[in-house]
Amino acid sequence: MRTFSIVNQKGGCGKTTTSINVAAVYARRGKRTLLVDMDPQSHCAAGLGVPEDQIEKHIGDAMIAPHTELLQKDAYLWEITRNFHLAPSTMMLSALEAPGGALQTMPDRDRRLESLLALWANDFDICVIDCPPNIGLLTYNSLRAASEALIPVETGYFSIRGARRQRKAVDALIARIGKPLPCRIIPSIHRPTPLARKLLHSLQESFAPEVSPTVIRDHETLREAVSFGQSVLDFAPGCEAEKDFEALVTWLEEKYSPPMPEVEVISATGGRAAELARRVATLKFNVEHEKESPIIGRISPDVDFE
Repeated sequence: MRTFSIVNQKGGCGKTTTSINVAAVYARRGKRTLLVDMDPQSHCAAGLGVPEDQIEKHIGDAMIAPHTELLQKDAYLWEITRNFHLAPSTMMLSALEAPGGALQTMPDRDRRLESLLALWANDFDICVIDCPPNIGLLTYNSLRAASEALIPVETGYFSIRGARRQRKAVDALIARIGKPLPCRIIPSIHRPTPLARKLLHSLQESFAPEVSPTVIRDHETLREAVSFGQSVLDFAPGCEAEKDFEALVTWLEEKYSPPMPEVEVISATGGRAAELARRVATLKFNVEHEKESPIIGRISPDVDFE
């Protein structure tokens, strides 16, 4: 299952809008798609017309439940449209990562979402995770469970300035996770002004080749769709906003390299060749990534975000 974590510490950058509409495009293309809302503000449910007072079980409940075959996924998921399911959140999700919360007390507290999605992997082709606007245990779970990270960045001055800090924070988390995690930067809420075009050019120069060539423009249709509890595909089929997200998903598909299946080979000394290959791949990724993005700098994997 290909899994995207959509992450940015800054609120108002189009994170939830991106999550909803990327998931909707994949679902319409016939991919069995799961949208996971890891933000306690529950904006995905609101943006898809799911009444919060009718959510009996949320994604946090699924994370702390025993991950066995007895876990019934239908109790935690809402069917939005064909091929499109939502694992919603509620405000109660924030209590899980608080000191003394149910998630904090679990020995594998940083791997609970990864464990849950592994249980559901055969039921979905695509998973999109909407992260909260902070770096904490929920975001760490989201990135550990992901195969790719998408960072929406508004083409405004303060957003571009903050993009460098955000990229460093994500790099530090990736270093702690210890696995290759490709990152893509998605220019969002773009307005056709000279300043916005200049800032977009600066973003492309600073982070190439990570920046999507597709820009998500600032469409009033997107705000209207959210207010009606629909993706823009359902609210205004054929509109310009839909075309932006279609182009984004097409680019994501072009960038996709399916992971090679691991073949476990036991050596005469009892070591695992697959584990050695994973470590080599991680080292190679880190070296290449640092070479391509000198602006990021080196961050210690021992940085504590909790």
